[in-house]
Amino acid sequence: MSLLFTDSSIQDAETELTHLVFQWLEERGFTESIRALESETQITHNKETVKLGSQLEFIYNEHKELQESMKTLESVEDEDTEIGIVGDGKIHKHLDDILDNVHSSNILCLRFSPIKDSNIIVTGSTDKTLKITNYVTKEVLNSYNGFASAPFISLDFNPVNPELLLASSVDGSHCIIKIDKDGKGELIQKFNRHKKYVVRVRWSPDGKKFASCSYDKSVSLFQEDPSNQGQYEFVKSWEFVTTVESLIFTPDSKYVIAAVKESNYLHYLDTEGDYLIERYNMNVNGDDHVSFSAMEFSITPDKKYLLVSTDLNRLILFKLNSNKQIRNFYGAFNDAYTTTRNVICPSGKYVFSTSQDNLIYVWEVANQKVIAKLDSHRSSVRELTFSPDNLLLASCGFDKRVTLWSNISD
Repeated sequence: MSLLFTDSSIQDAETELTHLVFQWLEERGFTESIRALESETQITHNKETVKLGSQLEFIYNEHKELQESMKTLESVEDEDTEIGIVGDGKIHKHLDDILDNVHSSNILCLRFSPIKDSNIIVTGSTDKTLKITNYVTKEVLNSYNGFASAPFISLDFNPVNPELLLASSVDGSHCIIKIDKDGKGELIQKFNRHKKYVVRVRWSPDGKKFASCSYDKSVSLFQEDPSNQGQYEFVKSWEFVTTVESLIFTPDSKYVIAAVKESNYLHYLDTEGDYLIERYNMNVNGDDHVSFSAMEFSITPDKKYLLVSTDLNRLILFKLNSNKQIRNFYGAFNDAYTTTRNVICPSGKYVFSTSQDNLIYVWEVANQKVIAKLDSHRSSVRELTFSPDNLLLASCGFDKRVTLWSNISD
Protein backbone atom coordinates (compact mmCIF):
# COMPACT_ATOMS: atom_id res chain seq x y z
CA MET A 1 0.00 0.00 0.00
CA SER A 2 1.34 3.44 -0.94
CA LEU A 3 2.04 5.90 1.88
CA LEU A 4 1.34 8.86 -0.41
CA PHE A 5 -1.42 7.82 -2.80
CA THR A 6 -4.89 6.31 -2.56
CA ASP A 7 -4.53 4.75 -6.02
CA SER A 8 -2.33 1.66 -5.69
CA SER A 9 -1.92 1.45 -9.49
CA ILE A 10 0.37 4.50 -9.45
CA GLN A 11 3.86 2.99 -9.58
CA ASP A 12 6.18 5.10 -11.72
CA ALA A 13 7.97 8.18 -10.41
CA GLU A 14 6.84 10.41 -13.29
CA THR A 15 3.14 9.88 -12.52
CA GLU A 16 3.69 10.28 -8.77
CA LEU A 17 5.47 13.60 -9.27
CA THR A 18 2.71 14.80 -11.59
CA HIS A 19 0.03 14.15 -8.96
CA LEU A 20 2.08 15.97 -6.33
CA VAL A 21 2.34 18.97 -8.67
CA PHE A 22 -1.44 18.77 -9.27
CA GLN A 23 -2.02 19.00 -5.52
CA TRP A 24 0.38 21.94 -5.14
CA LEU A 25 -1.33 23.82 -8.00
CA GLU A 26 -4.80 23.17 -6.58
CA GLU A 27 -3.84 24.35 -3.10
CA ARG A 28 -2.78 27.65 -4.68
CA GLY A 29 -5.76 27.99 -6.98
CA PHE A 30 -3.86 27.62 -10.25
CA THR A 31 -6.77 26.07 -12.15
CA GLU A 32 -5.58 27.03 -15.63
CA SER A 33 -2.19 25.48 -14.92
CA ILE A 34 -3.94 22.27 -13.82
CA ARG A 35 -5.86 22.09 -17.09
CA ALA A 36 -2.67 22.71 -19.08
CA LEU A 37 -0.83 20.00 -17.15
CA GLU A 38 -3.67 17.55 -17.72
CA SER A 39 -3.58 18.28 -21.43
CA GLU A 40 0.18 17.86 -21.78
CA THR A 41 0.57 14.76 -19.58
CA GLN A 42 -2.75 13.07 -20.43
CA ILE A 43 -3.16 12.43 -16.68
CA THR A 44 -6.45 13.39 -15.05
CA HIS A 45 -6.28 15.32 -11.79
CA ASN A 46 -8.19 13.88 -8.85
CA LYS A 47 -7.97 15.77 -5.56
CA GLU A 48 -8.37 12.49 -3.63
CA THR A 49 -5.33 10.80 -5.21
CA VAL A 50 -2.81 12.20 -2.69
CA LYS A 51 -3.68 11.05 0.82
CA LEU A 52 -2.37 14.02 2.83
CA GLY A 53 -2.28 17.72 2.04
CA SER A 54 0.73 19.86 1.12
CA GLN A 55 2.90 16.86 0.34
CA LEU A 56 5.15 18.55 -2.22
CA GLU A 57 5.89 21.36 0.23
CA PHE A 58 6.46 18.82 3.01
CA ILE A 59 8.95 16.86 0.88
CA TYR A 60 10.73 20.08 -0.09
CA ASN A 61 11.10 21.18 3.54
CA GLU A 62 12.32 17.74 4.62
CA HIS A 63 14.94 17.82 1.87
CA LYS A 64 15.99 21.35 2.79
CA GLU A 65 16.46 20.39 6.45
CA LEU A 66 18.48 17.34 5.45
CA GLN A 67 20.73 19.43 3.20
CA GLU A 68 21.30 21.97 5.97
CA SER A 69 22.19 19.23 8.45
CA MET A 70 24.83 17.93 6.05
CA LYS A 71 26.61 21.30 5.76
CA THR A 72 29.29 20.56 8.32
CA LEU A 73 32.63 22.37 8.47
CA GLU A 74 34.29 19.27 7.05
CA SER A 75 32.04 19.17 3.96
CA VAL A 76 32.52 22.88 3.30
CA GLU A 77 36.29 22.58 3.49
CA ASP A 78 36.17 19.54 1.25
CA GLU A 79 34.29 21.33 -1.56
CA ASP A 80 36.09 21.20 -4.90
CA THR A 81 35.87 24.65 -6.50
CA GLU A 82 36.86 23.31 -9.93
CA ILE A 83 33.74 21.18 -10.22
CA GLY A 84 31.55 24.29 -9.93
CA ILE A 85 33.06 25.92 -13.02
CA VAL A 86 30.94 25.57 -16.15
CA GLY A 87 32.40 24.12 -19.34
CA ASP A 88 33.34 25.93 -22.55
CA GLY A 89 30.18 24.83 -24.37
CA LYS A 90 32.00 22.41 -26.70
CA ILE A 91 29.69 19.42 -26.36
CA HIS A 92 29.62 16.24 -28.44
CA LYS A 93 26.08 16.91 -29.62
CA HIS A 94 26.54 17.43 -33.36
CA LEU A 95 25.64 14.49 -35.59
CA ASP A 96 28.83 13.61 -37.46
CA ASP A 97 27.96 10.35 -39.23
CA ILE A 98 25.82 7.22 -39.09
CA LEU A 99 27.01 3.67 -39.77
CA ASP A 100 23.88 1.67 -40.54
CA ASN A 101 25.23 -1.17 -42.64
CA VAL A 102 27.57 -2.86 -40.15
CA HIS A 103 25.23 -5.41 -38.54
CA SER A 104 21.96 -7.02 -39.52
CA SER A 105 20.66 -7.08 -35.93
CA ASN A 106 20.70 -5.04 -32.71
CA ILE A 107 24.13 -3.68 -31.76
CA LEU A 108 24.90 -4.34 -28.10
CA CYS A 109 28.41 -2.98 -27.52
CA LEU A 110 31.18 -0.97 -29.17
CA ARG A 111 34.66 0.39 -28.57
CA PHE A 112 37.16 2.45 -30.55
CA SER A 113 40.57 0.89 -31.09
CA PRO A 114 43.21 2.89 -29.14
CA ILE A 115 45.78 2.28 -31.90
CA LYS A 116 46.73 5.68 -33.28
CA ASP A 117 45.32 6.55 -36.71
CA SER A 118 43.70 3.11 -37.08
CA ASN A 119 40.18 4.60 -37.39
CA ILE A 120 38.80 1.29 -36.13
CA ILE A 121 35.60 0.70 -34.21
CA VAL A 122 34.66 -2.76 -32.89
CA THR A 123 31.02 -3.76 -32.43
CA GLY A 124 29.13 -6.76 -31.07
CA SER A 125 25.59 -7.66 -32.10
CA THR A 126 22.73 -10.07 -31.57
CA ASP A 127 23.67 -11.47 -35.00
CA LYS A 128 26.47 -13.18 -32.99
CA THR A 129 29.27 -11.46 -34.88
CA LEU A 130 32.09 -9.24 -33.75
CA LYS A 131 32.80 -6.74 -36.51
CA ILE A 132 35.80 -4.50 -37.07
CA THR A 133 34.98 -1.42 -39.13
CA ASN A 134 36.87 1.60 -40.41
CA TYR A 135 34.49 4.33 -39.31
CA VAL A 136 35.93 6.86 -41.78
CA THR A 137 35.50 4.75 -44.93
CA LYS A 138 32.60 2.72 -43.39
CA GLU A 139 34.25 -0.46 -44.67
CA VAL A 140 33.79 -3.60 -42.55
CA LEU A 141 37.37 -4.88 -42.40
CA ASN A 142 36.64 -8.20 -40.69
CA SER A 143 33.75 -10.15 -39.20
CA TYR A 144 34.14 -12.94 -36.64
CA ASN A 145 31.56 -15.38 -35.30
CA GLY A 146 33.70 -18.13 -33.79
CA PHE A 147 34.97 -16.44 -30.64
CA ALA A 148 31.75 -17.21 -28.70
CA SER A 149 28.56 -19.19 -29.26
CA ALA A 150 26.29 -16.24 -28.40
CA PRO A 151 26.32 -12.44 -28.82
CA PHE A 152 29.01 -10.28 -27.23
CA ILE A 153 27.60 -7.71 -24.80
CA SER A 154 30.65 -5.92 -23.36
CA LEU A 155 34.00 -4.78 -24.78
CA ASP A 156 37.05 -3.06 -23.30
CA PHE A 157 40.51 -2.34 -24.74
CA ASN A 158 43.61 -2.66 -22.57
CA PRO A 159 44.84 0.86 -21.61
CA VAL A 160 48.51 -0.21 -21.88
CA ASN A 161 48.52 -2.72 -24.73
CA PRO A 162 46.12 -1.20 -27.31
CA GLU A 163 45.83 -4.44 -29.31
CA LEU A 164 44.20 -6.44 -26.51
CA LEU A 165 40.41 -6.42 -26.44
CA LEU A 166 38.34 -7.96 -23.65
CA ALA A 167 35.00 -9.28 -24.87
CA SER A 168 32.22 -10.92 -22.85
CA SER A 169 29.29 -12.94 -24.10
CA VAL A 170 25.76 -14.06 -23.34
CA ASP A 171 27.05 -17.67 -23.33
CA GLY A 172 28.86 -17.05 -20.00
CA SER A 173 32.33 -16.82 -21.53
CA HIS A 174 34.74 -13.97 -22.01
CA CYS A 175 37.92 -13.77 -24.01
CA ILE A 176 40.95 -11.73 -24.96
CA ILE A 177 41.23 -10.92 -28.66
CA LYS A 178 44.23 -9.31 -30.34
CA ILE A 179 43.19 -6.73 -32.94
CA ASP A 180 46.00 -5.16 -34.95
CA LYS A 181 46.11 -1.80 -36.75
CA ASP A 182 44.73 -3.39 -39.93
CA GLY A 183 41.69 -4.77 -38.14
CA LYS A 184 42.73 -8.43 -38.07
CA GLY A 185 41.52 -10.34 -35.02
CA GLU A 186 43.11 -13.30 -33.24
CA LEU A 187 41.78 -15.17 -30.20
CA ILE A 188 44.45 -15.10 -27.46
CA GLN A 189 42.69 -16.68 -24.48
CA LYS A 190 39.18 -17.76 -23.48
CA PHE A 191 37.64 -18.05 -20.01
CA ASN A 192 34.57 -19.96 -18.79
CA ARG A 193 34.37 -19.03 -15.12
CA HIS A 194 30.75 -17.83 -15.17
CA LYS A 195 27.52 -19.79 -15.48
CA LYS A 196 25.34 -17.00 -16.96
CA TYR A 197 25.65 -13.79 -19.02
CA VAL A 198 28.93 -11.97 -18.46
CA VAL A 199 27.45 -8.49 -18.54
CA ARG A 200 30.59 -6.39 -18.02
CA VAL A 201 34.35 -6.77 -18.38
CA ARG A 202 36.93 -4.09 -17.53
CA TRP A 203 40.69 -3.79 -17.54
CA SER A 204 42.49 -2.16 -14.64
CA PRO A 205 44.10 1.21 -15.46
CA ASP A 206 47.58 -0.34 -15.14
CA GLY A 207 46.62 -2.99 -17.70
CA LYS A 208 47.77 -5.87 -15.50
CA LYS A 209 44.39 -7.14 -14.29
CA PHE A 210 40.82 -7.40 -15.43
CA ALA A 211 37.51 -8.24 -13.84
CA SER A 212 34.23 -9.69 -15.05
CA CYS A 213 30.73 -9.70 -13.59
CA SER A 214 27.80 -11.90 -14.38
CA TYR A 215 24.14 -12.63 -13.81
CA ASP A 216 25.36 -15.69 -11.90
CA LYS A 217 25.76 -13.15 -9.05
CA SER A 218 29.55 -13.10 -9.03
CA VAL A 219 32.59 -10.96 -9.83
CA SER A 220 35.80 -12.65 -10.98
CA LEU A 221 39.33 -11.23 -10.93
CA PHE A 222 42.15 -12.17 -13.30
CA GLN A 223 45.77 -11.07 -13.50
CA GLU A 224 48.85 -11.60 -15.66
CA ASP A 225 50.26 -15.12 -15.32
CA PRO A 226 53.89 -14.69 -14.18
CA SER A 227 54.79 -18.18 -15.45
CA ASN A 228 53.16 -17.80 -18.86
CA GLN A 229 53.86 -14.53 -20.62
CA GLY A 230 50.92 -13.00 -22.46
CA GLN A 231 48.39 -15.15 -20.59
CA TYR A 232 46.10 -14.34 -17.66
CA GLU A 233 45.09 -16.45 -14.69
CA PHE A 234 42.07 -16.56 -12.41
CA VAL A 235 42.71 -15.04 -8.98
CA LYS A 236 39.54 -14.60 -6.97
CA SER A 237 35.74 -14.67 -7.13
CA TRP A 238 33.27 -12.74 -4.98
CA GLU A 239 29.72 -14.05 -4.59
CA PHE A 240 26.63 -11.87 -4.02
CA VAL A 241 23.00 -12.64 -3.22
CA THR A 242 21.71 -10.75 -6.29
CA THR A 243 22.96 -10.10 -9.81
CA VAL A 244 25.88 -7.79 -10.55
CA GLU A 245 25.11 -5.27 -13.30
CA SER A 246 28.46 -3.58 -13.84
CA LEU A 247 31.93 -2.88 -12.45
CA ILE A 248 34.90 -0.58 -12.78
CA PHE A 249 38.42 -0.36 -11.33
CA THR A 250 39.50 2.56 -9.18
CA PRO A 251 42.22 4.75 -10.77
CA ASP A 252 44.95 3.13 -8.64
CA SER A 253 43.90 -0.35 -9.91
CA LYS A 254 43.53 -1.54 -6.32
CA TYR A 255 39.74 -1.90 -6.06
CA VAL A 256 36.93 -3.11 -8.27
CA ILE A 257 33.66 -1.26 -7.65
CA ALA A 258 30.64 -3.52 -8.18
CA ALA A 259 27.05 -2.52 -9.00
CA VAL A 260 24.88 -5.02 -7.13
CA LYS A 261 21.14 -5.16 -7.79
CA GLU A 262 18.70 -4.57 -4.92
CA SER A 263 21.47 -3.05 -2.81
CA ASN A 264 21.83 0.52 -1.58
CA TYR A 265 25.60 0.10 -1.24
CA LEU A 266 28.62 0.67 -3.45
CA HIS A 267 30.84 -2.39 -3.08
CA TYR A 268 34.61 -1.83 -3.26
CA LEU A 269 36.41 -5.17 -3.73
CA ASP A 270 40.06 -5.22 -2.65
CA THR A 271 42.11 -6.87 -5.42
CA GLU A 272 45.56 -6.67 -3.84
CA GLY A 273 45.32 -7.45 -0.15
CA ASP A 274 42.93 -9.73 1.70
CA TYR A 275 40.13 -9.39 -0.90
CA LEU A 276 37.73 -7.90 1.60
CA ILE A 277 34.75 -5.76 0.57
CA GLU A 278 34.33 -2.15 1.70
CA ARG A 279 30.78 -0.83 1.42
CA TYR A 280 29.54 2.74 1.11
CA ASN A 281 25.86 3.50 1.69
CA MET A 282 24.38 5.52 -1.18
CA ASN A 283 21.48 6.78 1.00
CA VAL A 284 22.23 10.28 2.30
CA ASN A 285 20.40 9.61 5.58
CA GLY A 286 22.35 6.41 6.22
CA ASP A 287 19.38 4.04 6.42
CA ASP A 288 19.24 0.63 4.71
CA HIS A 289 16.11 1.16 2.65
CA VAL A 290 16.76 0.12 -0.95
CA SER A 291 15.03 2.79 -3.01
CA PHE A 292 17.53 2.49 -5.89
CA SER A 293 20.53 0.42 -6.96
CA ALA A 294 23.71 1.14 -8.91
CA MET A 295 23.60 0.06 -12.57
CA GLU A 296 26.66 1.55 -14.28
CA PHE A 297 29.86 3.49 -13.52
CA SER A 298 32.29 6.02 -14.95
CA ILE A 299 35.19 7.82 -13.29
CA THR A 300 35.93 11.48 -13.94
CA PRO A 301 39.11 12.39 -15.87
CA ASP A 302 40.62 14.00 -12.75
CA LYS A 303 40.21 10.61 -10.96
CA LYS A 304 38.35 12.18 -8.02
CA TYR A 305 34.73 11.17 -8.57
CA LEU A 306 32.58 8.17 -9.43
CA LEU A 307 29.51 8.62 -11.64
CA VAL A 308 26.76 6.13 -10.81
CA SER A 309 23.73 5.45 -12.98
CA THR A 310 20.81 4.10 -10.94
CA ASP A 311 17.61 2.25 -11.74
CA LEU A 312 15.47 5.19 -10.58
CA ASN A 313 15.86 7.88 -13.28
CA ARG A 314 18.85 9.37 -11.50
CA LEU A 315 22.62 9.61 -11.81
CA ILE A 316 24.76 10.45 -8.77
CA LEU A 317 28.31 11.78 -8.68
CA PHE A 318 30.11 10.46 -5.59
CA LYS A 319 33.50 11.32 -4.23
CA LEU A 320 35.62 8.21 -4.79
CA ASN A 321 36.06 5.87 -1.80
CA SER A 322 33.22 7.56 0.05
CA ASN A 323 29.45 7.95 0.23
CA LYS A 324 29.58 11.71 -0.25
CA GLN A 325 27.20 12.87 -2.98
CA ILE A 326 28.60 15.74 -5.04
CA ARG A 327 25.97 16.09 -7.78
CA ASN A 328 22.62 14.55 -8.77
CA PHE A 329 21.40 14.41 -12.37
CA TYR A 330 17.71 13.97 -13.19
CA GLY A 331 15.77 13.93 -16.44
CA ALA A 332 16.65 10.68 -18.20
CA PHE A 333 14.34 7.69 -17.87
CA ASN A 334 15.96 4.48 -16.62
CA ASP A 335 14.32 1.86 -14.41
CA ALA A 336 15.26 -1.57 -13.09
CA TYR A 337 14.48 -3.24 -16.42
CA THR A 338 16.80 -1.23 -18.62
CA THR A 339 20.51 -1.45 -19.36
CA THR A 340 21.73 2.08 -18.84
CA ARG A 341 25.12 3.44 -19.86
CA ASN A 342 26.95 6.67 -19.03
CA VAL A 343 30.18 8.44 -19.99
CA ILE A 344 31.92 11.61 -18.89
CA CYS A 345 33.37 13.91 -21.54
CA PRO A 346 37.18 14.30 -21.64
CA SER A 347 36.99 17.76 -20.03
CA GLY A 348 35.01 16.36 -17.11
CA LYS A 349 32.45 19.15 -17.52
CA TYR A 350 29.61 17.16 -19.13
CA VAL A 351 27.86 13.89 -18.34
CA PHE A 352 26.14 11.74 -20.98
CA SER A 353 23.57 9.01 -20.33
CA THR A 354 21.31 6.70 -22.28
CA SER A 355 17.57 6.86 -21.61
CA GLN A 356 14.52 4.69 -22.26
CA ASP A 357 13.06 7.35 -24.58
CA ASN A 358 15.92 6.56 -27.04
CA LEU A 359 17.64 9.91 -26.42
CA ILE A 360 21.10 10.60 -25.03
CA TYR A 361 20.90 13.16 -22.22
CA VAL A 362 23.70 15.63 -21.52
CA TRP A 363 24.13 17.51 -18.22
CA GLU A 364 26.42 20.32 -17.18
CA VAL A 365 28.28 18.96 -14.12
CA ALA A 366 28.65 22.40 -12.52
CA ASN A 367 24.90 23.09 -12.20
CA GLN A 368 23.30 19.65 -12.79
CA LYS A 369 21.18 21.02 -15.67
CA VAL A 370 20.18 19.10 -18.81
CA ILE A 371 21.77 21.10 -21.62
CA ALA A 372 21.23 18.80 -24.60
CA LYS A 373 19.33 15.74 -25.78
CA LEU A 374 20.93 13.84 -28.64
CA ASP A 375 18.29 12.51 -31.00
CA SER A 376 19.32 10.04 -33.70
CA HIS A 377 18.47 6.52 -32.55
CA ARG A 378 15.04 5.04 -33.21
CA SER A 379 15.24 2.33 -30.57
CA SER A 380 17.07 1.62 -27.30
CA VAL A 381 20.59 3.07 -27.05
CA ARG A 382 22.82 0.31 -25.72
CA GLU A 383 26.34 1.78 -25.42
CA LEU A 384 28.34 5.02 -25.34
CA THR A 385 32.07 5.52 -25.75
CA PHE A 386 34.57 8.26 -26.65
CA SER A 387 37.28 7.91 -29.28
CA PRO A 388 40.90 7.86 -28.02
CA ASP A 389 41.55 11.31 -29.52
CA ASN A 390 38.36 12.59 -27.80
CA LEU A 391 37.03 14.01 -31.07
CA LEU A 392 34.06 11.65 -31.35
CA LEU A 393 31.37 10.14 -29.16
CA ALA A 394 29.92 6.88 -30.49
CA SER A 395 26.55 5.37 -29.62
CA CYS A 396 24.89 2.15 -30.74
CA GLY A 397 21.60 0.43 -30.16
CA PHE A 398 18.67 -1.70 -31.13
CA ASP A 399 18.13 0.26 -34.35
CA LYS A 400 21.18 -1.57 -35.81
CA ARG A 401 23.17 1.63 -36.23
CA VAL A 402 26.31 3.26 -34.88
CA THR A 403 26.02 7.03 -34.54
CA LEU A 404 29.05 9.32 -34.33
CA TRP A 405 28.81 12.69 -32.58
CA SER A 406 31.35 15.54 -32.61
CA ASN A 407 31.75 18.72 -30.57
CA ILE A 408 32.22 20.84 -33.69
CA SER A 409 29.22 22.03 -35.70
CA ASP A 410 29.34 22.27 -39.49
